[in-house]
Amino acid sequence: MTLGMRTGRGPESKSIDQEKVASLQRAGQKAFKAGDFQHALESFTQALAEKKDDISLLDHRCATYGKLKQYSLARNDARAMVKLAPTDERGYLRLGQVLRLDGSPEKALAIYEYALQKLPEDNRSRDTLSQLMKKVQDQLAGGNRRDPFTVLPLELAEWTLKSFSFQEVVGILRVCKGWNRLLRGIPSLWMDVNLTGARTRVPWTSVRTYIHQSKVTLTRANIHNIVPAATLKVLDMLSRCPHLEHLEVWVPHDNPPQFYAKIFNFKRLKTLVCSDVEISHAGVGEILSGLPLLEKAAFYNIWQTRHHSAPAWPEHLPNLKSLTIGSSRRDPTRPFTPFSSLVVPRLGSIAQPTYPNLEELRLVWHPARSKSFKFITLEQGETLPPLRTLELHGAQVQPDFYATLPNSLESLRCYAGSVDNFPPSLNRMNDAENELPNLTTLIFDDTPWVTLGNLTLFLWASKAPITTLHINYCHNISADDLIENFIDDPMQINPALSKITNLGIAGIAGIDDTNVKHICTALPDLKILELSETKITGCTIRMLADSKNDDSAMAKLDGVIIKRCDGVDPDAIDYGRSMGLLILT
Repeated sequence: MTLGMRTGRGPESKSIDQEKVASLQRAGQKAFKAGDFQHALESFTQALAEKKDDISLLDHRCATYGKLKQYSLARNDARAMVKLAPTDERGYLRLGQVLRLDGSPEKALAIYEYALQKLPEDNRSRDTLSQLMKKVQDQLAGGNRRDPFTVLPLELAEWTLKSFSFQEVVGILRVCKGWNRLLRGIPSLWMDVNLTGARTRVPWTSVRTYIHQSKVTLTRANIHNIVPAATLKVLDMLSRCPHLEHLEVWVPHDNPPQFYAKIFNFKRLKTLVCSDVEISHAGVGEILSGLPLLEKAAFYNIWQTRHHSAPAWPEHLPNLKSLTIGSSRRDPTRPFTPFSSLVVPRLGSIAQPTYPNLEELRLVWHPARSKSFKFITLEQGETLPPLRTLELHGAQVQPDFYATLPNSLESLRCYAGSVDNFPPSLNRMNDAENELPNLTTLIFDDTPWVTLGNLTLFLWASKAPITTLHINYCHNISADDLIENFIDDPMQINPALSKITNLGIAGIAGIDDTNVKHICTALPDLKILELSETKITGCTIRMLADSKNDDSAMAKLDGVIIKRCDGVDPDAIDYGRSMGLLILT
């Protein structure tokens, strides 16, 4: 045959060479496996003399050079592999390994990055290369990282650690023994025990440990997620901390006398919050009398009115600045009784007020109804305390409610409720010269007594500098009422209304795209707009989004709330968000 007459290496010699190469390769692999790397090297070198461009042989010899720590020769073989087969991952893997063994992780990282650029997307080794690259990156980061607490002065380390939450400090304890010893040696880190973020039940023994770490100098405790049966035990341990000033108990407890007995031990308390603990009117009075330093008191589960208990509240609480009373009709077997006498049993006289420094009063009945409880009825010589914040959920107020509000008021929030003996024929509550010069936040939510006349009192008669106005679900107010009488304010009765930055008109009849445009033009400072359950469409969202980036006189809103607005299409929402408008749906 013609092929048999070729000069040089014919088919017979080639066949013999391939057999020789295969034999040498097997011998090298056997020696390598046995740990005889010198003989393995000789076999692979002889095989490469016969077939110098074989990737597998170069791979085997490169690995052998690595075992013999001849890294320079190993790099030569690995580079030859990359040059011969740029799309074969073996060369990159071997070269990266050699560079790492030779103490050059930065160069290895560059090789892995280069390989990911060269190899096709369907190469099965891309994940391996990515993992190796991440490992080298972590190695390099670790090599440059120093323990900050061994470098920083103790004062600076302590200041840094104080910026972490209690849960984060507990997590840092688990990093290493050195950090554990350091943190346990800084009592100031354990002054504030806050169990709010605990994912599982916290054993009472952990609370004991925290108190021990503070060396009994604990100042704040927020008790969540403990077994209710352990409440008294935890309170008993906390009572041994003479500097405790802030205590919040968010754990159910159904034995009020035992609870009172423990609470009275906290003589230095300035803040007390009781959430799920059932407390009677008498119990509240006893607690306020027994803890005269209290500045903030909140009781969210009042279940008995004053009429069922003889003890009265203290007549003078000069330190109390914030009072929250909450209740609900959770037990249908109990009769419904308003708790107005529970909330404020007496205001005192002008000469001797009961709450001379009370700034915040929150009365919360859940769920709020039109007549959940009666608000304060002022007697001759009585006035409301110098409140800055008043929040009422389900209050039945008196016709003189507006007239009795203090001039110090900055925030008024009313949810549901009604006006006592208020005939529908009356246009508004009792008028009075009450300008409310500090009122900046006015929120009415599902409050049926908010009519055009009553709203006029707050927005026109008061001259209040309101920046936040919500009349959500106040169905006696329409879009025309709002725009014609207040938004436009043609007579400029209260120019301050044009400075509103937060407006809520959810559920108001007649609110549509045209009205929203009118409102946003008339209120150029507007930043947040609540439009839930109105007839707006996607046109409003696109208009508000475009106005953020144009030169029009319209308000540049930061966000809009459009819950249950069926006329707004998803495309409009996506467009609005792409333009930087925060949209809550």
